[in-house]
Amino acid sequence: MQKQWAMSLILTAVFLGSSVMPLRAGELGDTIQQQQDLKQEQSQIQGKLNQLTFSEDKLKAQIQDLSKQITTAQTTLSLTQASYNKAQTDVMNSQRDLDERIKELEARREVLKKRVRGIYEEGQLSYLEILFQSTDLGDFISRLEYFSKLVGNDQQILAEIKTQKDQVEQKTKELQARRDQASQLQTQAAKAKAELDGKNQQYQAALAQNKKAQDDLSEQNARLAADSNAIAEKIRKLTAASAGKVLGTISTYPLPGYYEISDPYGWRIHPITQQKSMHTGTDIPAPGGTAILAAGSGVVIMAGLYGAYGNAVIIDHGGGYTSLYGHQSRIGVSVGDKVKAGEVIGYVGSTGWSTGDHLHFEVRVNGNPTDPLQFFH
Repeated sequence: MQKQWAMSLILTAVFLGSSVMPLRAGELGDTIQQQQDLKQEQSQIQGKLNQLTFSEDKLKAQIQDLSKQITTAQTTLSLTQASYNKAQTDVMNSQRDLDERIKELEARREVLKKRVRGIYEEGQLSYLEILFQSTDLGDFISRLEYFSKLVGNDQQILAEIKTQKDQVEQKTKELQARRDQASQLQTQAAKAKAELDGKNQQYQAALAQNKKAQDDLSEQNARLAADSNAIAEKIRKLTAASAGKVLGTISTYPLPGYYEISDPYGWRIHPITQQKSMHTGTDIPAPGGTAILAAGSGVVIMAGLYGAYGNAVIIDHGGGYTSLYGHQSRIGVSVGDKVKAGEVIGYVGSTGWSTGDHLHFEVRVNGNPTDPLQFFH
C-alpha cells in the first residue's frame, strides 16, 4: 500500500528526528512546503511513468500480436506465390501442348490438301491407273475402296486432332483463369503483409517514443530527488537546535479497536509496483472515516497531501522521534498545532497510493524507520 522504500524514505526523512520549535519557524515552514511541493511533483511524474509503462506493455502486446499476424501473412504470401508459380507453369505446358496440336493439325491438313489436290488434278486418270493396274475387277474395287478409305482416314485424323486442339485450348483458358486468380490472391497477400509491416513500424516508432518519454521523466524525477534531498538537509539544519527536546512519548495506539495488520513493517512485494521494497510502516485496515489518534504529544510539522501517502500528518515528538499517519480521507489538524496523545488528528481513508481504506502508520528515530508496533507491547 506504499510506494517503494527509497521514495518513502525521501518523502519522510526530512521531518524525522527533530522538534519544530526553533526561532526560524517561518523559514522552516517554507522549506517544508517546498519539500512537500517537490514530493507532489514527483508523485505526478511517477503517475505519468506508470501510464507510460502501461502504454509500453500495451504496445508490446500489440507488436507481439502483429508479429504473429505478419508470420501468418508471410506464410499466406509464400503459398500464393507457390500457387501462382505452379499455375504459370501449367499454363506454359498447356500452351506448349496447344502449339504442338496446332502444328500437327496444320501438317495433317496439308497432307489431306495434297491428297485431295492430286485426286482433283488427275481426275479420271487416277481411276484408269487403278483400273489398269488391277488384275481383275475385284482387285480394282479393292484398290478403289482402299483409296477412298485413305482419304476418309485422313479426314478422321484431322477431326480428332481438331477435337484435341479444342480441348487443349479450353484447358489452356481454364489454366490461364486459374493463374490470373492466383496472381490476384498473391497481390492481395502482398498488400496485407505490407500493411501489417507498416503498422509494425508505427508501433515500433511509438514504442521508441514511449521509451524516450520514460527516460526523460526518469531523469526529471532524479533531478527532483536531488533537489528534495538538498531541501531535506536544509530542514535537518533548521531543526537541529531543538533535536534534544522531548515533547511526548509514543504510547497511544492510533486506531483503538482495530488491531488487524494487513501489511507489517519490513521487506515485502509492493502491491502496486510489484517490486521488492522496504515497507517503512505498518498498515492497519479500518472503515473509511474512522478517527485517527495521535500516538503521542508533539507538534504537527506536516499536514496535507504528501505524494504517495495521500493526505498525511507528521508529528514531531521531540528527541528525534516522529510519527506519520498516511492515506487519510480528511485531515483534522494544521501545521504548527500542538497535539496531545490520544487527540484526533484525522480520519481513515484511501488517498495516495492505496488499495483500500487503511492507516499507514510510521515511527522514525533520528530519520530512520523502525517497527511502530514495538511501542505498544
